[in-house]
Amino acid sequence: MNTMDGNAGRRLALIGLSLLLTSLPVRAQTNVTWNGYLEHQYRVSYGPRRWTHLDYDRARVDVNAVAGRRSVVSVAAVGQLYRGNTETRLRDVLPDALADVAGAARIPLEDRFYLNHAFITLHPGPLEITAGKQYLAWGAAYVFNPTELFRPKNVFEPGYEREGVGAITVRVPFGALSDVLVGLAPEEDLAYSGALLRVRHHVSGFDVSAVGAVVHESGLPERLPAAGDTLNRRLTVGGDVTGEVLGLGVWTEAAYTHVAGTNRLEATAGGNYTFRDGTLLLVEGHYDSRAKWGKPYPASWWLGRLTGNVRTLGRTEVYASVQRPVGAFQLWHIGLAALVNPGDPSGVLIPSVAYAFAENVDVLFNGVVQIGRDGSEYRGPQYGGFIRARVYF
Repeated sequence: MNTMDGNAGRRLALIGLSLLLTSLPVRAQTNVTWNGYLEHQYRVSYGPRRWTHLDYDRARVDVNAVAGRRSVVSVAAVGQLYRGNTETRLRDVLPDALADVAGAARIPLEDRFYLNHAFITLHPGPLEITAGKQYLAWGAAYVFNPTELFRPKNVFEPGYEREGVGAITVRVPFGALSDVLVGLAPEEDLAYSGALLRVRHHVSGFDVSAVGAVVHESGLPERLPAAGDTLNRRLTVGGDVTGEVLGLGVWTEAAYTHVAGTNRLEATAGGNYTFRDGTLLLVEGHYDSRAKWGKPYPASWWLGRLTGNVRTLGRTEVYASVQRPVGAFQLWHIGLAALVNPGDPSGVLIPSVAYAFAENVDVLFNGVVQIGRDGSEYRGPQYGGFIRARVYF
């Protein structure tokens, strides 16, 4: 079981004190609001070769303030405490053929206290300037986003919240659905700072955007931890289109990337449809020219998936899900999602049941069943699931 050290305790106390002080004038001022949630999750899983469990408490508090008519300040503080199996054996997430690479290494999961986002937005004239830790999650795709520059999604739960990115952005709007945005993501060395440009427009019922960016990323690791690895300059140009055709929601997204002397093309296409009874069907396919059609995959790719440098191992991936509300008041939602690498072949089944007790209380049951042979991307047999309860305030 984890316990907080002195520094962690002081950070938590500082966050709590700052939030308390910020919330004091809430009742007296209508331009300051705060809200948040408390989340508890317990996960049990098997594979390979042993059972593990992980329990956590997560608290988030959001404070938003409006100064004058157009200036906005937004801060979200998060604390997350873990219990149970807080160390993952590297050999449990690598195929048997890479046992020598894994050795006895373990990946620790530590308690976290951080700002999920913290930014200020100003509106001098027609400009919108945002500075601080902000959300730069772009792309029309649901699971696989080729134009994602900083925070890739969790493919097992793509809708879960993500952390912001420290940046300075300037947006020039040209109507409700059209704008130009330029940004800088500062790093310790100015030469390694990220620069980005995004143009968005609405054309004949479709939302169209184009993105160009220069960022720096670490190369694929040959070991864990991978501290001290050199950074590679990554040039990305891409865009996305989303809209509706004959009642179907459709989207496509693509990006061309040049990094470390190699070229890479990523593309995603998908669609969804809602039936009269509320059933939602979604299908999405993804292609990555850098990846392989099938196993074996290099050790650096397996390690890169752990560090976030690699989204998927297979050149093609398919995601599909179906979800339906149940009951007179539609308080229950049942669903089933599948993630498949046809080149291995391997896949994951993700059944889910969600229930809303009230407007501010919900519970989610989520299962995970991985099917595939050793060495495949979603190798099995591995299975488990979690129960998560969240109360909003």
